[in-house]
Parts: sequence; C-alpha cells; structure tokens
Amino acid sequence: MAKQRLILALGLLLLLLLLPATLSAQPLAYSPRLTAVQPMPGAFELVAENETFQLYANRETLAFNVVDRRSGYVWHSNLVEKQEEDRLNRTWTAFAQSGISIDYLDEKAVSERASISNADHTLDFRLIDQGFAATVTFTGPGISLEVMVQLAADGVTVELPFTGVVEADPAFKLGLVYVYPFFGATRSDQTPGYMFLPDGVGSLIAFTAETKAQNMFYGRYYGPDLGMITYLPYDPAINRPYKLSIPVIGMIHGEKEHGYLAIVEKGAAYGEAHAHPSGIITDFNFLYNAFVYNQSYFQATNRSGAGVTALQPQTNAFDVKIRYRFLTGDESDYVGMARSYQAYLVERGVLRPYASPNNAIGIRLEFLGAEKEKVLFWQRAIPMTTVAQMRDILAQLDVQNPAVVYYGWQPLGAANMPPRTLKLERKLGNLAELEAVVEEITAVNGHFYLYLDPQAALRDERGYSERRDLAMSITNFNLIGFNRNKVNYYLNHDALSDRYASLSADVLAELPAGLALDGIGGTLYSDFKSGQRLNREEAIAHYQALLGESGLPLAFYLPNDYLFGLMQAYYDMPLNNSGYIYTTTAVPFLPIVLSGYVPYYGVALNFSANSRADLLRHADYGVYPSYFLSHEATARILNTSSNWIYSSSFAQWGEEIEANYAWLNALLGPVAGAHIVARQPLAEGVWATSYSNGRQIIVNYNAAPFSQGDLVVAGEDAIVREVAR
Repeated sequence: MAKQRLILALGLLLLLLLLPATLSAQPLAYSPRLTAVQPMPGAFELVAENETFQLYANRETLAFNVVDRRSGYVWHSNLVEKQEEDRLNRTWTAFAQSGISIDYLDEKAVSERASISNADHTLDFRLIDQGFAATVTFTGPGISLEVMVQLAADGVTVELPFTGVVEADPAFKLGLVYVYPFFGATRSDQTPGYMFLPDGVGSLIAFTAETKAQNMFYGRYYGPDLGMITYLPYDPAINRPYKLSIPVIGMIHGEKEHGYLAIVEKGAAYGEAHAHPSGIITDFNFLYNAFVYNQSYFQATNRSGAGVTALQPQTNAFDVKIRYRFLTGDESDYVGMARSYQAYLVERGVLRPYASPNNAIGIRLEFLGAEKEKVLFWQRAIPMTTVAQMRDILAQLDVQNPAVVYYGWQPLGAANMPPRTLKLERKLGNLAELEAVVEEITAVNGHFYLYLDPQAALRDERGYSERRDLAMSITNFNLIGFNRNKVNYYLNHDALSDRYASLSADVLAELPAGLALDGIGGTLYSDFKSGQRLNREEAIAHYQALLGESGLPLAFYLPNDYLFGLMQAYYDMPLNNSGYIYTTTAVPFLPIVLSGYVPYYGVALNFSANSRADLLRHADYGVYPSYFLSHEATARILNTSSNWIYSSSFAQWGEEIEANYAWLNALLGPVAGAHIVARQPLAEGVWATSYSNGRQIIVNYNAAPFSQGDLVVAGEDAIVREVAR
C-alpha cells in the first residue's frame, strides 16, 4: 500500500510539472511539517528582540538570523554550513555565506565579483537601536558600503543609504550590490515550498531538485530603463513578457507553516529580482534583490556601427531599504503573502476601502472615437463612435456601473497627438453633448475617462518639438517605444508636465470626467539630455507629484506600485504570468492585494483567444470584464494604425457583452467590495476562492462536472455560495 501511495504521489507530482502554467488551477505538492525549533550557530550573537522576533548577527560576514517566537522557526540570511554534496565552488560559497556581495567594473567595463567572505576588506561592525550597522570596504577596488539591519514589529529591515556608498578609486565603479542573496535558501527539494515572483498576475516556483530551465530569472522592477537601451524593438507579432510592477518577492517553507515577504521600500527603480531554482549551477533554491549602481553601454563612434563599451558617467543615486515581513501558521501561503502586502499598503494609506454602490460589478467599455486616414495630400478623421452613438449604445446595454473610456477623442483621432487643451474631434460631436453623456453615466454609478498616454510623442506627428521636448538616452538618441500599434518617442519631464497640467486643468474645468492613463503607469525611464537629467527614482517622485496635483479621477493601465495610491481603477489586469519555463503555476497575487480596495478590470474580452477560459479566470480572481467597442464596423479602420482593433462593432458584440456581464455579475456581485481571504483547490482544476463577507466562488475549469457532497458545479462553470466564516 505504501508503495502504491508513493507511486501515486510521484505520478501526481509529474503531472503537475508537465501541466502548463496557464492552467493555474493545480495544487502544489508538499511534504510533512517542518521541524520548528532549530539550533542557533555559535558565531551568531543576539543583537535585538521584541515580542515577536529575535535578531542574531554574525560580526564576520554580516549574516543575520531571525527567530520567529510564534513558532520557534529560524530564518537564515546566509548559508550556515557548506556540505560536501553541495555544488558550490569557492565563489558561490562566498556569495552564499556573505551578507553583501558586489560586482565592480574597471575602466574597460570588465566586471569582477567580491564577497565579504572571499575578498580583501575591512569591516566596522557596531550595534545600533534594535539591530546593527556596519561599514564594509572592499579594499581591492576601494568601494565602501554602509549596511543597517534592524528589527521591526513586523520583521526586519535592511538599509543601504546612498550616502554610505564610496568609490575611492576612480579606476573602479560599483556595478551591482547583492543584498542577502541566500536569505531563506533551501537545498534541492529537501524543504517543501516555493518562491514567489511578481510576474504578471503572480508566479510560483516550486522547490524541486531539477528544473527544465537553463538560466536564472533576472527581472528588473518596473521594466528596462529606456534611458540605457534607447529603444524597445517593435514587433506586433510578439507578446512581450510582463514587467515586474510590484517590488515584492517571497518564499514559503512548508505551506501553512512558515513564510516571508520581502518588500523593496526604497531603490526599486534600480532593483532587480533574481531567482535561482535548484538545478541551475547549484542545488539551491534562492531568491533575492540586487541593485544597479552603474552599467556599461555601447557607444557608437561612427555611422558604420563601430564603437566602444563605456561606463555611465554618473553613479545612480538612490537609497535601498528592504522590509522582510514574516508569516507563520495558516497565513503562510501565497494568499497570506498577498494579504501581508495588502496590509502593508493599507497601513501606509496607499490602499483605501471602497464600497460597491449597489452590490453589482462594474464593466469597462472602451470606445474608439475616431482614427485618421490619409487622403491624397491631407488626412481626415474616420468617425467610429460619435458621442451620440456612444450614448445610444450605453442606453441599450443592460449593464451596471460602467467605466467608460473614450479613445481617439482628439482632433483627427487616435493616431494624432492629444492637444494641450480639451478639443474634441468635430465629427464626434461637441463638448456639451459629451458633458451630457458623462452626467448620464455618473448618474448610474458609472465613471467616464478620456484615454491619454501622456509620455508618448507619436513619431512623425506634429504637436511637439523634437529638439526641446524629448527625453534622450545615454547614447544621445531619442527614446523609442510603442503602444497600441503606434511607434512613439518619449517626452521629457518638462514637456510632459506642461502638456499634462494644461490638459488636465481643462478637463477638470469642462467635464465631470477623469483620465484613463496609459504608459505612464508602467513605463519608467531616465533622461540623459544635458540640462534636464533625471534618474528613475526622481522620475517616480515627479510622476506622483504631477498626477496627484491634477485633482482628476485617474485610472491606470498596468500601473506600477508607486501609483497605486492615485488610482481609482486598475485596467488590463493580467490573467496569467509570462510563461517562463521554470514557473510552476500562476496565482492571483495581485488581485488578492487589490480586492476590496480598487476595482480591477481585465483585458478586453473581444480580443481573447479563449473567452470561456478567461471568463472562468475572471470569476476565480474577482476580475471585472472589459470590452472594446465601436459603432462602425472595424473594416473602416483596416488601413490605419488602429487595425489592431480587429473586432469591436457593437452590432457584433452587444448580446455577448450582456450575457457575459450577467454571468459574472451573478457570481461577483455578491462579493463586490469584499476582500479575498483564502483560495484553495478542491480537486484538480477546481478552485474555491473565499471572501471576507462569508461567500465563496467555486470555479470548475474542467469540462466534466464537479461534485462534492451537496456541492455540484457544471463543467467550465462557476457558482457562488455562503460558507461559515
């Protein structure tokens, strides 16, 4: 019998590994409970304690251990003891045993690594309030860092102030700093559990002995810095991976036993998440944050493409602060991680509760107003949805709480630069008509937004100065990217601020409406143009101030965390992760964080490759539906840059919108405004998501019906039910 159970367990585990991450409905396998009480190595001394934790430090390596008094579990920041079977060479052993390691660059941009345990250094260790501080100097390159580790009520904070960074030898520059890279590391599959990455909707990497992946995961928070790479290659046939929109990573050691969440409070604009699954170079699973202070780049010296590798002229200036929050018992799973991050945001006033006005869900309806086409030597607007037509469509649709976005409202439509003041394309109607429609929408608990990508300077369009208004990369070229099938440059901060302040003031004065902001929520770049230099940390502060001062209701497409405090709605919520080969499953981490605080809407369902599966994920994750609509047939814009909207006619989609909204509203309406508090598998492909108001959504992704006692869920269907709190 035992052998049969073992074979069955191995079979299930193999099945889980083979199933694609996109299904995201498979439970992870776990082994028996971990031993809670662990001995403290002799090299560590107690340096701080509070009611919940004890902090021990090693003066030689700056490693620290945290004892969670609630369970007795000890979290190690570094490899405690190297074993013979560990596949670690001297460099990796030093990396694992050192609290801080660095990569430094010489004048030819050649990188070398130095760790406390294997490089010549001096160390000034001292005790401070609730922790310790140290100044470490790597004497070879002459680079010094200040490190502070302190106990807090919710865990531990680690800080590296920029004032402590010293590059004494001009021949060397600080490249990367690795901060406690082996915090919580596990050997192979000896510890049950997983790593969490903020990829897409959320990703888990299970602790296993081997992985199919050949490389580690290195992901930059908030995406690449266009200021360093100049352009994003444009290929409409490629789906780019999701950016890491929240600077949060974590680990679980035994589900429902022990876990931690590491939140980068400062320095995320230059931070990276590095994940090393077991089987890639080493037999350890480890996950950590690294920070970029200097990078090399290719500087062309002639038009034939020849050039040299150079170092950026100025070290990135930013502070680093990482907060480790610890979980224990039932809260130790990815739901507990998400709720811990949610609590963190609530404590800081970033998230605020909202009440559903009528126990019904919302629906995002984005209308294409106009697009332009070339006629002989001039251009003319193609009206796709006039204000009057939008009003008629909204009157016909049987939906509640609509979040209406008007795209392509400006003169000549979507492919034209938005004006500095509020001007509507005249073929769409006038502002008085639009104001009347907005008032009708708000009267039924809806919201109206004008679409705007405030960073974008559309290429080959008028309305900006290429000489004065554009941001430049470190190689003195204009930054180039794309959005919605349109290639664009990026405005510098002065031009962006001027244009946005002017338009937002006009909107505020003319309409009871808000702005649906694309681009700026998820695109962060530095600007190297002489006289207007701006690093990514400074850009974040500028965006927060500019958008906060406008006083307008704002919705964001795929925003990064630093704008969460300003958003009234989240658009284009991912339903999956990027599909990296070593991720085990996608989980609704981001929806759990926002549930009960911000309504979040998915990508337009009329572009879905599998609308039924996506609808089930909407129900599972609490995501509200979205549709892209036009009054006219999309064939009219076939030869324009808006031909990515290949299916939007209301005549085609009207009935399906009503049917899908009614289905989702019946499920999610009863939990509108409530928080997700738990999510668990009932069987393979069947998930139960519990809410704070005592209701539970059961989603059956399988084609066959699911039954368990009195519970019956039809195939590819979902139900809502009351459960005991």
